[in-house]
Order: sequence, then structure tokens, then C-alpha cells
Amino acid sequence: MNLDWLTFSAATHIILASSSLYILIKDGSKPVRIWAWILLIVFLPIVGALLYFSFGVNLRRRKLFDLKKEIDYVQFETFVQKYSQEAEVELLKRHDVAPKYLHLIRLLTKVNSSIITFNNKVQILNDGPDTFQSIFRACEGAKSYIHLQYYIFIDGILADKFLEIFINKIKEGVAVRIIYDAVGSWELSRDLIARYQEIGVEIIPFMPVRFGRLARLNYRNHRKILVIDGEIGFTGGINIDDKYILDNDALGHWSDTHLKIEGMGVNFLHFVFLSDWLFVSKENLIKPSMFRILDPVGDTPLQIVSSGPDADYPNILQQYLYILYQAKKYVYIVNPYLVPDSNLSMAIKTVALSGIDVRIIVPSKSESPIIHYTIQSYFSRFLNAGVKIYLYNGGFIHSKVILSDDAICSIGTANLDIRSFEQNFEINALIYDEDTTLTMKEQYYTFQADSSLLTLKEHAARSNSERIKEKLSRLSSPLM
Repeated sequence: MNLDWLTFSAATHIILASSSLYILIKDGSKPVRIWAWILLIVFLPIVGALLYFSFGVNLRRRKLFDLKKEIDYVQFETFVQKYSQEAEVELLKRHDVAPKYLHLIRLLTKVNSSIITFNNKVQILNDGPDTFQSIFRACEGAKSYIHLQYYIFIDGILADKFLEIFINKIKEGVAVRIIYDAVGSWELSRDLIARYQEIGVEIIPFMPVRFGRLARLNYRNHRKILVIDGEIGFTGGINIDDKYILDNDALGHWSDTHLKIEGMGVNFLHFVFLSDWLFVSKENLIKPSMFRILDPVGDTPLQIVSSGPDADYPNILQQYLYILYQAKKYVYIVNPYLVPDSNLSMAIKTVALSGIDVRIIVPSKSESPIIHYTIQSYFSRFLNAGVKIYLYNGGFIHSKVILSDDAICSIGTANLDIRSFEQNFEINALIYDEDTTLTMKEQYYTFQADSSLLTLKEHAARSNSERIKEKLSRLSSPLM
């Protein structure tokens, strides 16, 4: 019996290992990533292969998202063509948009089909109470539809408030559609889903994980999008989770940054939602009638940048790299997950070594020891290059912000890690505006005031056990 079991286990390991190694090498991942998975597969029999099929299969090079991409851009092409020539003429007239970002604007237009828009009004929202007050007010004013998409959408006070608003709006004839990520929202109860459905809300999970489709577990929709009537949009780091308003999380108060957008830019935010809705529901709402040339409501230029496994290029990584390399005075970054790939890591160090003021705020505490020590493993080289690292002590900071030279500011959902660049569906709002950037800069200084500056001397004094934990945790970074 024991021999039979050993034979079966060995055969299973060989089959799973051979299959996973074949797919791994065929997919053409980065060598460091390939070797990390090979070691895991070889030294953790069966378990390593199952982990690879769950988290490592590269769907970017497979067919899962091909139809989604083709339909998306064909349907959206009419509006893009109609507006793009007008936007290009306006761009050449706008001297307030720094010439050094002209190529970034055109790059993102080419690889992301997101045209720069000018007649927008934007409002930076800090933390949960202000953000949800603004969101609820906007939803209560809806006339035609409310389209909502969040990575985390779970039961609680906030979900109940949305339910209350939706009951009234649906009675008025407003359509409500919700996408929630099946993994990020795993705590969302069937009871709450049923209550939403009973009042007429269309609510659908993004890529639910089922047996035989474990590879889907690795590709999550991390976007946070809310669009009302095609005129008001919200995006940023905040999820539908009561920890943003109750402060009873183990990590303390959750600080985060969100953005309210009014104007032409909402069209491009809405397109991303409609693209994901088509993917999860097979209902195609991507029609020219859904997109409109809106009357001016402000004067802020912005571009919506989305990325995911369905994109040909890592658009958000390209955005971050461009901002870093074009900096002349400073680059300020707030992000809870600093696990950069080699390209971003080199850019951060190169820019700091050139004399640019590079500052990064990260939480002093993380959600797990592995994440904490993986992030900490990057500190030595950054500090040696002259990067200023601030450890946020006011709770847990979840903002995903980068700003530079009082001229450009990005607020969105993407972290500084491999998962955000290659595996998650993400979205950022990139704003080319001095006033907005200065407003975010003041908020950055508020975050910084609640943080402690980590010196190279202090970091070098950490214990040997801390160093070992960093090195061991760092091994997981290519898999994250």
C-alpha cells in the first residue's frame, strides 16, 4: 500500500511538474521568474506545480482575453476617431501642458486608446468618510444609470447604504450594474447579493474561480470605478469596506486617496467599466451612444490609463517609468506595496542618484509578515542611492499616488509591484495640471508629517534575524 502510494505520488509529481515546466518555458516569462517557479515546482512536489497553475500561468499570451480586446476597441473606435483630432489640436495649443510630457500623452494614446481630455473638473478625496459622502451624493442624483466596479465589495454599513440608495433609484428607472472581483470580495455574502438582485441590481463577479480554472485565481480585477450617467466618475484606492469609516482594523486608521472626475475624461473611465461588463456579462453596452462630447465643466487635462493581461504593453509601468525619467526637481510616491520589478527599481535608483529628490512613503506595518519583509528588502539599495523612505505611522496608508515637478500627478489603483504591472486589471487617472498636483503635494506633506524618515544608519542597525527574514521573503517577489 505504501509503495503504491509512493508510486502514485511520484507519477503525479512528474506529470504536474512536466506540464507546468513546459507551459512556463513556452510562455516566455522573465528568466528570474522562470527560475523562481522551477525551484518551487522541484522542491515542493505536487504543491509547487499546483501553486504555479493557480498563480503563475501567463494568460497574457493566451486566448482568454483576445475576444474581449477585439470587441472593446472596434466598438470604441468611432468615438475615439471623432474626438482624437480635436484633442490633438487642443494639445498643441495648450502651453500649460509641459512639452516634456507630450510624448507620454501620445504613447498612452497609442498603446491605451485613451485620448487626453481638457475640460475636466477634478476633486481629490482623502480617506473614507469624505469619499463616500461624495459618492453617495452623486449616486442620489443619478438619472439614467449607476455603474460600479470594485475589487473589494463586502457586507457592512457602506454596502447597506448603497442598497438603500439603489432601492430608490431603481424605482425612478435608474439602471444599476455592479462588478465585484470574485477573490477580492470573497467575504461578500450570498444574502447581500440576493438582496441586491431582488431590487433589480445586475451584480456579477469578475472571473470566479472554479475547479479546472485555477489559473484565473492569479488574474484579478483590482480596479475601483464608479460612473453616474456618463458625467461623473470616481476612481482611486478606496474599496467598499467598512474599515475605511470605522477605524477598527488591526492596522489602525486606513488612509487612502480617491478622485472625483467630471467632464470628458469620464468617457474613458466609463469605457473601461463597459469593457469589463462585456467580459463578465456578455452584454455589449459599448456603443457610440454611450459616449458624448460633454460641455466644459473645468479646465483640467487628464488621461485615463488602464492596464491588464488583455493589454499588449504594461501601460501603467510605462507611465511610472516615464514620469521618473522626465523628472527635473522631484518625484514623490505614496504606495503600500513597494515590490518593483528590475526596470522600476533601476529607474528609482537612477533618478535619485542623478540628484532628483525622490521620496517614497510606505506603511510602517503591512498586512502580512511576508509583504512587510519583502518591501523592507528593497530599502538598502534605495537608501544607498539617496531615495528618502518614510514609514507611515498614522495607521495603514493605502494610497497609490505619484507626482512630479508641480506638473503631473497620478491617482489610481496600481501598486508598485509585479502583480499590478502584469497580472491585475488596474486603472489610474493621470493629471497634467499644476493646481491639482500642488493640492496633492500638500496632502503628501500631511502624510509625511505622520511618518518617520528612515535613515541608512537606522536601517543598517537592524538585527541579523530581520535580514534573514528579508532575504527569505524577497525570494517570493518574482512570484508576486
